Amino acid sequence: MHLVTFSNLFPSSVMPVHGAFVYERMRRVVAAIGCRWSVVAPVPEVVWPLRRGIYKQWSHVPLREQWQGVDVYHPRFRHWPGMSQRRQAAAVAAGAKAVVRELLASGDGVLDAHYLWPDGVAAAKLAEELAVPFTLTARGTDVNVLAQDSILAARIGEAAGRAHACMAVSDALSKGFAAACQLPDSLVVTVRNGVDLERFAPGDAIAARRALGLPESGRIVISVGRLVPVKGFDVAVRAVRELPDTKLILVGDGPERSNLAALGGDHVRFLGALPPDKVAMAYRAADVFVLPSHREGWPNVVTEALASGLPVVATPVGGIPQILGGEQPEAFLGALVPIGDTAGFTVALQRVLDGQKHTKEVRAYAERYGWQEPVEQLVKVFRNAGGEVVE
Repeated sequence: MHLVTFSNLFPSSVMPVHGAFVYERMRRVVAAIGCRWSVVAPVPEVVWPLRRGIYKQWSHVPLREQWQGVDVYHPRFRHWPGMSQRRQAAAVAAGAKAVVRELLASGDGVLDAHYLWPDGVAAAKLAEELAVPFTLTARGTDVNVLAQDSILAARIGEAAGRAHACMAVSDALSKGFAAACQLPDSLVVTVRNGVDLERFAPGDAIAARRALGLPESGRIVISVGRLVPVKGFDVAVRAVRELPDTKLILVGDGPERSNLAALGGDHVRFLGALPPDKVAMAYRAADVFVLPSHREGWPNVVTEALASGLPVVATPVGGIPQILGGEQPEAFLGALVPIGDTAGFTVALQRVLDGQKHTKEVRAYAERYGWQEPVEQLVKVFRNAGGEVVE
């Protein structure tokens, strides 16, 4: 079997942490199956006057490269920012058609699409033309934002009805996928992400702080993610400003950095985008993890923090309550606070920071989120899609 992953969410030599969660998931699945694996990660091409910011980065991504041993293809598709959303799937399919046809010419392939629009619908179109099975995986904004457009939802629903399997990374996202696209709940299966329990683990906090140039004394609250409004980092900044002897460490970059810096002053430190091993080190340097997001799918950063022994203070959105065991998690795991409730985040962070540490208990809880279970689920899905009968 030749498994071809199809998604704009995949790392490249230019954007090495972009979509790393897809790579981490699928490399384990491919190793368990023992099949050939290729990746098609389409890249938007815009006219040069619009080639700024992330579009300038995209323009430097090579047409083909090897990423950690896997062949990755980056075919271009024409994109007009802000103007071509409903036409994107057709554009992506047209741009990627030649590459996908060549990769699946042997007839034993499965097209594995991540992110429903435009990637999933484009993959469905190509799979139909090439007469190969395909799967869809929903990951977050594709359901929570894009599928709220009735036209896009109808297109996604039509593709889902022809897929060998439809998956989402959390129970909340599975229900949202089915509801938005008017599908039976049973059609969408939850296959959560896993966490690397070796990379993300408790360790020497002082050594980690020294290595990252952080203060050795005082209390550290950490968050990880793209610095954009939907992550709600302004709430975390305001909460930490009220806490004595406490700093907020933000790992990631994005357009909100300057606003957050002005809001937080000396209370906030920015580490920028870091590779996974440095992110793991940053968790070890901290006392508590915070995530005030407005929406999420299955935020891997929450399971990474738990695996590192950190309690979590977050909003009850997406898969976060599922990860923490419900709407009212055990106190040692942290707390769930309503979106935008700065006072609530301040109180919850204060309680956790002033309380007894439960590093071992938090880590033990996180071990349920290793990769074995989701990999076993996915191996069955892809083997069945490839023609094997696997119970």
